[in-house]
Amino acid sequence: MPAFFIAVSPEIDKILCVTMKPIRAFILFIALTPALTSIALAQNASPVCDGNIATVRVSAIKPNAIDTFLAAVAAHKAWYLSHGLKDTIVAARVIMRDDKNGGSKYSDAEAMTYHVYPAGPRQPEAAHDDAYAAFVKLYNDSSEIKSEYRVCLPKLAQ
Repeated sequence: MPAFFIAVSPEIDKILCVTMKPIRAFILFIALTPALTSIALAQNASPVCDGNIATVRVSAIKPNAIDTFLAAVAAHKAWYLSHGLKDTIVAARVIMRDDKNGGSKYSDAEAMTYHVYPAGPRQPEAAHDDAYAAFVKLYNDSSEIKSEYRVCLPKLAQ
């Protein structure tokens, strides 16, 4: 008695229908499983990064809240360190033109943060606790994320 076997081809995103005897269908399934699995894993793998993966966020700072935002970054960094994680978390103040005197000044309306992950396998993140909720609240009280990027931060020459 013929069996109905359906295989999905990831290369062409079409469903192929094949009618065959049950034992042949089983053998074909077993033979194709490693190939299909490796294709699926390759599609989900991160590209090779010769440096460190980092999350870069551009945040709009709420009026008169730059100090609270910087406190959030400090608490964020402290939380990771207190849980034995070696992530690097820093804020970068945006420098803008000061139209009054033609010079430059720090923006109180926009800032960037860099969350740089250590090279190598990612350590499991610790359970979120009250200290975690506290720094997230500081961020929420002081800013709104305008954009977020996952980047490969190249190794910098020393």
